[in-house]
Amino acid sequence: MASSIETDERQVTKETRCGVFGCYPPWLQILASKKSYVILFGLVGMNQLAIGSYAVATITTLEKRFKIPSQTSGIITGSWDFGTICSSITIAYISSRGHKTRWVALGTLIVSVACYSQLLPYILFGPGSDAIAIAQSSNSTDKTSIASSCGAGALYSEDCYDGNISSIPAILIFMSQFLLGVGTSMYWTLGIAYLDDNIRKNQTPWLIAISATIRLFGSPIGFWVASKAVEFYVDPSLSPPITDKDPRWIGAWWMGWIPFGIIASIFSIILSLFPRVLPRAAQRLKEQTRVEVKTEEKPANNTFYGFCQMLKRLFRNRLLLCNIFSYVFYMFGVLGYYVYMPKYMESQFHLTASDANMITGNVGLISSAVGVILSGYVVSSFKPTARMISGCNFCVEALGVICMVVYAYLGCPVNNLHGQLAADGSWDLNQECNSECNCGPSVPYEPVCDPIRSITFFSPCHAGCSEMIFQKGVKIFKNCSCIPETFTAVDSFCPVDCQSDLTIFLVIFCIMSLLSSMSHSGLAIIQFRIVDPEDKSVSIALTEMMGSALAYIPAPIVYGYLIDKSCMVWGQTCGERGNCWLYFSETLRYYLNYTSAGFLTVALVFDFGTWYYSKNLALYDEDFNEDINHQLQGENNSKRKKQSLIQDEAL
Repeated sequence: MASSIETDERQVTKETRCGVFGCYPPWLQILASKKSYVILFGLVGMNQLAIGSYAVATITTLEKRFKIPSQTSGIITGSWDFGTICSSITIAYISSRGHKTRWVALGTLIVSVACYSQLLPYILFGPGSDAIAIAQSSNSTDKTSIASSCGAGALYSEDCYDGNISSIPAILIFMSQFLLGVGTSMYWTLGIAYLDDNIRKNQTPWLIAISATIRLFGSPIGFWVASKAVEFYVDPSLSPPITDKDPRWIGAWWMGWIPFGIIASIFSIILSLFPRVLPRAAQRLKEQTRVEVKTEEKPANNTFYGFCQMLKRLFRNRLLLCNIFSYVFYMFGVLGYYVYMPKYMESQFHLTASDANMITGNVGLISSAVGVILSGYVVSSFKPTARMISGCNFCVEALGVICMVVYAYLGCPVNNLHGQLAADGSWDLNQECNSECNCGPSVPYEPVCDPIRSITFFSPCHAGCSEMIFQKGVKIFKNCSCIPETFTAVDSFCPVDCQSDLTIFLVIFCIMSLLSSMSHSGLAIIQFRIVDPEDKSVSIALTEMMGSALAYIPAPIVYGYLIDKSCMVWGQTCGERGNCWLYFSETLRYYLNYTSAGFLTVALVFDFGTWYYSKNLALYDEDFNEDINHQLQGENNSKRKKQSLIQDEAL
C-alpha cells in the first residue's frame, strides 16, 4: 500500500511541472498555478470570442461582395456549430482522462489554421469587378453613376465571369467556419473542466467569473477590428471616389483574420506547456489518498460500452436535461438576434456598417463585465442555493421576453423610399415619372435624395435624372423627372432622425446585459454539479452539442430566412438574385423580436424545471464535506456494531 502511494506521488510530481518533451525548466514553473491558467483561459476565450464577433460583423460585407442572400450566410454561420457537433462529445470522451490542456492547445492550433484559411476567398477571387469598377471611376466620369442614370440602365452591362456569385467562396468560408467549430469545442468542453478540476469548489464561481470577464472583452475587440477593417477598401491598393458611408462600399473583410490567426498560434504553444494537474490540486488529491477518503467514483472505462453507460446516466438526469433545453431555447432566441445585430442596427437606425459594428461590440460590454464579476462575488461570498440561482434566472428571462416585445416598436419611421407596394408584396421602383428611363433590375444601387420632400430614390435612374455634376466634391444630379420642384437630387440616403429610439434601445440592452450575465454565470456552477465528476467533460460537450444542433446551426438559418422575407429591394447580378439592399423596417422588427420572444418563453418552461429539480443540489465544498462526513460516520457506526457483535459472541 505504501509503495503504491509513493509511486502515485512520483507520478503526480512528474505531471505537475510545466514543459514539453521532457524539458521542464525551473523558470517555466511559474505558470503552474491556477492564477496563470485562469488568466490564460480568459485570454484564449477572448481571442475566440473576438474571432466569432469579427465573423458576425463582416457578414454584411461578405453578402455584398459575393452576392449572398441572408439565408445562405446563415448556413455559413451555422457551419461553425456543425463542426462543434461533429467533434465535441467524441473528443471530450476520448480526452476526458487525458492531458486536457494539450487537447485545448491542439484545438487552438486548429483555430489558427481556420483563420488563415479565411483569406482564401480573397486570395483566389480578389476584390470583385464591382469594387474595381468603382475604384477606376473618377470625379469627372463616375462610371457607376453614369450607368445608373436615366436612359443608361438598358445599356449597363455586367461582368458575369469574375466569380461574384460562384459557390466556391461560400464553400471555402463554410469549411473555415467548420474548422473553427472543431477547434473552439475543445476549449469549451475541456478547458472549463480542467479549471474546475484544479480549484476548490468554493472558488469555482469567482475564478470562472474572472476568466469570463476577460473573455467578454473579445466581443468589442472583434467588432472594433471589423469596424476598422471595413473602413479600408476591399483592395487597399485601390482609391475609390466614394467613402465607407456609401452603401456600395465594400470593406476589407479579410484583413482581421491575419492577427487573430497569429494570436491563436501563440496561445496554442503556451497551452501545450501546462501540466496535466496543477501542483496544489495534486497535493489535495495526495492528501485524500493518505486519509483514504473513498468516494463512489466509477472506474475509468474508455470502451464503447462505458461511453454508452455514461450517456445513459446523463440522459436520465432530469435536472441536466432541463438545464440543457433551457440553454438551447434561450440561445436560439438570443443567438439568431446577435448574429444579425449589425444588419439590424443598419436597417433600423440607418447606421453605417462601421458604426453598427462599433455599437454592437461595445454596448453592453461594461454591463456584462460588471454582471459577471458581481455574480462571481455574490455566489462565492453568500453561497446562494441552487434554487435561489435558478429562480433568479427564471425572473431575468421573463423580463427578457418583455424587453424583446418592446424592441419591436423601437426604430426609425417607415421607409421613405420612392415607389409603391406591388401585388406580389415586393416594392415596385418603376413609376410613371421614370418609365422612359429603362431602369432595369441590374441598375447599380446608388441612393439619391430629394432634399425638399425627404424622399429617397434607389438610383439616379429611378429619380429620372439624366445629368450629373460635382459641386464642392458632392455629386448633384440634374434634370430629375421624378422631382418636380427642383429637378435636383443629392447623392445620399435621406437622413432620418430617430436618435431617441436608438437611445432607448441601447439603455434597455445594457440593463438586460447586466442582469443576464449575472443570472447565467450562476447557472454555470449548477452545470458542473449536476453530474458525477468523471462525467463532467462529456456533460459539457453534450450541452454544447445539443446547443449546436438545436440552436447554433438552425438559428442563423431561421433568422436569415426571416430577414430575407423582410426584404424590400433585391439586387440582381447576371439575372440572378443577389443580396438584399433595403428592408421593410417594421416587418423586420416584428419578425426578429417576436420570434426571439417566443423562444425565450419556451426557455422559461425549462427554467422552471431547473428550479424544481435543483432543490437538494450540493454546490459548495461544505455540502460535499457534509456528505462525506455522513458517509464516514455511517461506516464508523457499522464498524462499531460489528465489533460489538464480535465481543458479544466472545462472551
